[in-house]
Amino acid sequence: MVHRQRNGLVSGFMLGVAIAFFFAVVIRFIPADWLVNPLARAGLYAAQVPAGLLFIPVAMAVARARSESPRQVLLWACSGALAFDGLVLGFWPGLYGHEGLATTIVASLLLWAFAWIVAAALLFAPDGEESARR
Repeated sequence: MVHRQRNGLVSGFMLGVAIAFFFAVVIRFIPADWLVNPLARAGLYAAQVPAGLLFIPVAMAVARARSESPRQVLLWACSGALAFDGLVLGFWPGLYGHEGLATTIVASLLLWAFAWIVAAALLFAPDGEESARR
C-alpha cells in the first residue's frame, strides 16, 4: 500500500495567517525610530536571517501531527502570511502600529523575512519524500 503525502495547504496556510497576525501585533511595539534610523534598521534586517530558521521546527511539528511534508507546510505558511500581510498593509495598515515611512519599512522588512523563511524551507526543511524513504 502506497501512503500518499498530504500537501499541507490548509494547515500551512492557516499557520501562516496565525503567525502573521502574531507578528503584526509584535511589530506595533517596535519603536518607529528603530525603523527609520538606518543603523537600527540594519540590525532589524540582520535579525531576520537566523529568524527564518526558527520557523522550521514549528512547521515540522505541524507536519508531523498531520502527516504532511514539513517543506510544503512551511511554504504554504509563507503563502498564508504573505496573503495576510498583503491584505492588511493594503486595507488596515494601522494594525502594524506605524505610519508613513515606518509602515513602508515594515513592509520591506516583511518581504526580507519571507525571503529568508523560503530559503530556510528550501535548504533545511525535509520535503516529506526524503523522510518517507528513511
